[in-house]
Amino acid sequence: MALAAQLRGAARDASLRVRVMAAAAFLVAVTCLVTGILGTALLRDYLIGRSDAQLRNFAKVSRHIAARPDLRPPGNGQQQLPTQFLVEVINQTGNARVVAGPLHAATGPRLDAAELKELGTPFTVPAAGPQGQSWRVLVQQIPGGGREVVAYSLHDLDTTVSRLEVADALAGAVAVVLLAGIGLPLVRASLAPLRRIQETAAAIAAGDLSRRIDHPPARTEVGRLAGALDSMLARIEAAYLARAEGEARAVRSEDRMRRFVADASHELRTPLTSVRGLAEYGLQQGETAGTTELLRLMTLIQRESGRMGRLVDDLLLLARFDADLPLQRRPVDLASIAAEAVAQARLVNPDRRITLDAREPVVACADGERIRQVIDNLIGNAIQHTPPRSPVLVSVCHDCGTAQITVTDRGPGMTAEQADHVFERFYRADEARSRVSGGTGLGLAIAASLTAAHGGAITVDTSPGEGASFRVRLPVSAQ
Repeated sequence: MALAAQLRGAARDASLRVRVMAAAAFLVAVTCLVTGILGTALLRDYLIGRSDAQLRNFAKVSRHIAARPDLRPPGNGQQQLPTQFLVEVINQTGNARVVAGPLHAATGPRLDAAELKELGTPFTVPAAGPQGQSWRVLVQQIPGGGREVVAYSLHDLDTTVSRLEVADALAGAVAVVLLAGIGLPLVRASLAPLRRIQETAAAIAAGDLSRRIDHPPARTEVGRLAGALDSMLARIEAAYLARAEGEARAVRSEDRMRRFVADASHELRTPLTSVRGLAEYGLQQGETAGTTELLRLMTLIQRESGRMGRLVDDLLLLARFDADLPLQRRPVDLASIAAEAVAQARLVNPDRRITLDAREPVVACADGERIRQVIDNLIGNAIQHTPPRSPVLVSVCHDCGTAQITVTDRGPGMTAEQADHVFERFYRADEARSRVSGGTGLGLAIAASLTAAHGGAITVDTSPGEGASFRVRLPVSAQ
């Protein structure tokens, strides 16, 4: 039991190459053994059958030898025969007389009384001497009541069979050696893709998710395994990258939300502080404050409340578009909307030269109120960040199958780094600008969100000292 357990443990711990070679060697050895045993058995049966046929034929012609009791062969007392046959006569009293046989017949067959009764059927008996030679014997009745024993020596037959057994054993040993010499390189070459699969798996476990298995021929089992593993690895890599991208996107979103909440809180704190301070000042003055002073305080409170209300409205608008609030789309003329926005801006800023360039109607499928808000924000941004009398140009046209709205100013412009962040929420190109004069930093972010909700895009073309040009591109309405 212990040996069997050790063998099972060794087989379990052995490599696949060793197990394949051991199984092949075992099968070859068993095949050689079975073939040798079957071949020698068939050969021996065939030779025994021929011996029996010769024995019966010789027994027919040997009767006249057994019937002459006075026959005495010359020389050693036995008649010389040109074969391996032996003729022995046993009379009724049990006396045996060899009447014919080979020179070595002194070691003839050893028969007992029971075997002498087996008449007409050949059988095998050992020799009487110590040499171990076997005899094939046929016993037959002779006239006068005696027995004639006709025997055939199996010395040559046994020698032939023994040589065949040795030849089979040598052939089996040579087959196993050839198997080891030729099979090991073949098995090693066949299992080489498995080693590459192992190396690839180790590289992937170390973090190289882009590693793949070199494909052996697809018709082989290893090739199909490699193809299936490559497909699995591609899906795992895609899932891992998607998860990593999702996690990174969640982190970025969380960071943006944290900054947004912090900035919104900071922006709301300023008007709230002003309102609270003005209210406390008014309470301290009490009845001593005149009508003019109270009116001034109320005006200031109203102005700060308006700032806070506009900021809250902007934040709510951004939150609604973050939640994918649907738009009320219909075909609208962008030129007409731009004309209304320019006319309103001229009324609010009479000293500012604001011009419109819209030579033809430009129809787009959009929410007219939201597009008006985009134009208002862009015009307001241009007015807020340029010198008092700097002109502003608003143009509307078709461009490469899209509707384009452009707001251009001649202000100080922006650097490339500032332009990359100009559409971010609460971003200010000039950090030194106060919130009162510089706004909340949400106007361009709202314009970008509204444009994206329409399936369009907003860009800026600017450089320091060259002003800025904001372009809004929207899909043209299908006619």
